[in-house]
Amino acid sequence: MSANVTVPPSDGGSPTGLPGDRVMRGTIARWASSTGWVDRDGLPIPETMLVIGYITVLRRWKEKRPEYISEHPLPDPDELNKAIPVAEWETGLDGKPRRPWNLTYVVYLVDLKTGALYTYAHDTYGAMQAYNALEEQIAVMRMLRGEHVFPIVHLEKRPWKSQTYGMQMRPHFQVVDWRASGGTPVISPTPTPQLTGPMAVTPPAASAPAAAPATSAATSAPATPPQSPILDAMKPVKPVTVAEAIADELPPWA
Repeated sequence: MSANVTVPPSDGGSPTGLPGDRVMRGTIARWASSTGWVDRDGLPIPETMLVIGYITVLRRWKEKRPEYISEHPLPDPDELNKAIPVAEWETGLDGKPRRPWNLTYVVYLVDLKTGALYTYAHDTYGAMQAYNALEEQIAVMRMLRGEHVFPIVHLEKRPWKSQTYGMQMRPHFQVVDWRASGGTPVISPTPTPQLTGPMAVTPPAASAPAAAPATSAATSAPATPPQSPILDAMKPVKPVTVAEAIADELPPWA
């Protein structure tokens, strides 16, 4: 898929993806297995952010500077690369000529506390996996809840297996919540209390120690998004139900 979500314009009105508009906005966000999520200066960036846009572009590095093609539909990068002599290709990290034009995956993120804008853009296989997973979740949620919903993500990492290098790590956008802006969002309803018969209360044994709260080392994302003036101006979105996820009603015995 090549979905494009509008982000703040830089030329007075055109959204990202239209001719003449720049791709990189705000602070550059980077990820590497050795550093984790950092900015261009190597400093840590906020772990939880709001995704306000995403797009695929073609990027070419020429004389250490990037060139972009962002107008969709994108041309075939193989055809563009065939028109450039190999002698003019940049040298990659492996010392070999590097394909000039590459499909690049771009995600726009906002700091929930300050409103600062970050742009993550990369053309690696790991970036593609992270982008596709995020895009699929957004597509499903917008199909069910409307076009005005945005994910809150926790910036993480995930393992994947490379046929060449074995197990590797890649960036990952773990969706922890959703917010709606504009339109008519679907709000999570307050459950109605259900009255039942009297319940027998069994007092705890005096000698029994209090049980420690259960924790999960595998879950690094926060249970709830942090307090934020940005989120205060947005509305929560009703989670997707199992019936919606399978596009059918559950059987009576479920």
